[in-house]
Amino acid sequence: MKNALTFVNHACFHVENDDTLLLVDPWLEGPAFNNGWSLLDQSTSNGAMVERLASLGLKIYVWYSHEHPDHFSVSFVKALKQRLAGKVGFLFQQTRDKRVIGFLKANGFEAIECAHGRRIALGDAMGITVFPYENGDAWCVIDSNGRTILNLNDCAVRTPAACREIAKACGHVDILLTQFGYANWAGNPDQPELRRQAAEDKTRSMAVQIEQLTPKITIPFASFIRFSNADNAFLNDGQNTPQSTLAALPHPLRFLQPGDVLDLERDTNETLADVSAAAVSHWMQLAGARHQLLPAEAPDTLDNIGAAFAKYRQQVGKPLLYLPRALEMAGLIAPLSIRLTDLGQTVRASYIGGFALLEEGAPFHIAMSSANAVFLFKNEYGFNTTHVLDQVLRPLPHRQRRRAGPVQPLLHAAKPGQERLRHQASLPHRALPGRQRLGPRGPPARRPGPLNDVKIALAKVADGTLST
Repeated sequence: MKNALTFVNHACFHVENDDTLLLVDPWLEGPAFNNGWSLLDQSTSNGAMVERLASLGLKIYVWYSHEHPDHFSVSFVKALKQRLAGKVGFLFQQTRDKRVIGFLKANGFEAIECAHGRRIALGDAMGITVFPYENGDAWCVIDSNGRTILNLNDCAVRTPAACREIAKACGHVDILLTQFGYANWAGNPDQPELRRQAAEDKTRSMAVQIEQLTPKITIPFASFIRFSNADNAFLNDGQNTPQSTLAALPHPLRFLQPGDVLDLERDTNETLADVSAAAVSHWMQLAGARHQLLPAEAPDTLDNIGAAFAKYRQQVGKPLLYLPRALEMAGLIAPLSIRLTDLGQTVRASYIGGFALLEEGAPFHIAMSSANAVFLFKNEYGFNTTHVLDQVLRPLPHRQRRRAGPVQPLLHAAKPGQERLRHQASLPHRALPGRQRLGPRGPPARRPGPLNDVKIALAKVADGTLST
């Protein structure tokens, strides 16, 4: 009886038994996040995976945890379509806009919406239960021939209480897979202490998860990437590595490298010790190797930034009954001043006053390239996704930035489905980031704009993860 977990790359693995294979979050080649991330191990490819799936003669399913392109790779879907259209089932959490489901169906695949906490049978001895989490992410429980695999991927599960809720839903845990490195803003180049803190926060979260969920085997994953753009490569200096993660945690951890297979019936921490040691050596060698930086995007124009903001302002204003304008009039949020680093100019974006060029030397809230400013306004999740790659922000002195960042508070609430995926014209996508960083004094205590809780609630209403 076959019952195995195979690690593929980064956040991707598959579970296989005698009649079914479930592939999770395949990002197997190429950069992600506008040339901001690259895979540490570049030995995997869409073509090789598609050929393997085609050769197996099994029922094949693919589950996506969320839409970030290091999990949801459109190029993989396109490659699969060429060979296995109509022969693979995709699974995704229920959302109101159904854009992921619609995209997959439009490409000729069966697409199954996973209701919160409801097990979906994938074969005689395999099933998946999906639980939407914060900010559009989701975790899942995979059961295969009686073994339980808990995949937390990028879900920020930090507290014992959150772990206890997960434990109630999944019961005992044989295998835990969880992210071990930071994946978003972690200070400017001159703030390495913020990256150390982000790395420590991640290992503390792992410790809480392991202590509360008591898995038999813990596999750290979803962090095998390099920040690969000239604007964000400094982030690599504080990132957790397999070696530093092992040193920071007293718990047994078992790292895997591409192609490693875990026998779900027989393997234990002891039997995987040598496999893990080899994987750690593999990843440390790659992390220490020199890598060529990926090219930055060409500068954009003030006209294009202004047009993108004008469209964004309209898209946000109408569905929210012009609430952003009212909040700005009430003084609860303020116009956002952006320093365009590649153009050497400063602009202001206001829900009331629109887009304007400021005088030379004007103070600003954030600094970013002109291309990223266009991205910020063109994509409804622009601010959060530029946050992933850490290539902006220089806040004003504290006394001046009490209400910094007016465009962001309701950014998530923009109407879904307005922007289309870069390189694809089929699926509106909220997670293609630019680059940003926060400035010398560090981030404000709250995200730019004071109505953060309102923003989060509106975001969930907008993408269908919160009912109204």
